[in-house]
Amino acid sequence: MASEIMSVSLPARFLSAGQGPFPGWRNMPGSVPDSLLLAVRETGSEPGACSCIPQRQIHLLPPGVSLPDVSRADRGSRWYWIRFRSAVSPDAVQARLGPLPALLSEPAFNRFSYGFHQLLRESEGLSPFSDLCDYMLSALLLSLQDDPHRAHPTAVVTSLLEYIHLHCCEPLTLPDVSRALGYSEDYLSRLLHHQVSCSFRQYIHRLRMQRAKKELLSGFRSIREIAEDCGYTNAKFFSTSFLKYEGLTPSAYRNLYASGSGRNETAN
Repeated sequence: MASEIMSVSLPARFLSAGQGPFPGWRNMPGSVPDSLLLAVRETGSEPGACSCIPQRQIHLLPPGVSLPDVSRADRGSRWYWIRFRSAVSPDAVQARLGPLPALLSEPAFNRFSYGFHQLLRESEGLSPFSDLCDYMLSALLLSLQDDPHRAHPTAVVTSLLEYIHLHCCEPLTLPDVSRALGYSEDYLSRLLHHQVSCSFRQYIHRLRMQRAKKELLSGFRSIREIAEDCGYTNAKFFSTSFLKYEGLTPSAYRNLYASGSGRNETAN
């Protein structure tokens, strides 16, 4: 699903809610037409989880849209979900949530958790269509729309580029960056593509090639040493990649552009 700001018209009509180690809404008989789904996935919160630091990713799904890979829940994950309808009145109050999906900050998750469990308790003893549940859900949605701990996209882009530049020659992955910066992979991927017009992998490759060109012209180090410093464990793969990127082999590039003639590479 695209990372974007979504508006929900209030008061929202509460339909159902639940929690558990798996996304229970998938097994609900007869999904409600025109309903939206608010889902929060908490990972790393239990012993044996993939991450020792809890991360909470929030999704807001419009009618007919499903989460990708929901059947492959990580060990230690917990899901919180609420199904509801948005108000249809043209004068309805708007709660703007976004960009989504995104990682919730600790204060934002605490607000969500408190409101969610209050709503869950009340809905167990009342009709799902009670005004009280609708009011509590609307208050919960309003509490999520303004997370002061979520940085402006410009600040996120700056942090993203700085982090990638600093670690580009390491075995860096987008999930690594997501964990380090506290934003979803989808959100960071879209911000990066908007900024540099290429994917995460392509940008890493571009930075490594730029560093390799500088290294090739700065001394007499071997191709193998330069390849390793630029994040490539295989010198042959590095040379092939460099040829595709620059149109010259590393040796030819060095011989053509290095200051002074007669420099010969001693080790490959």
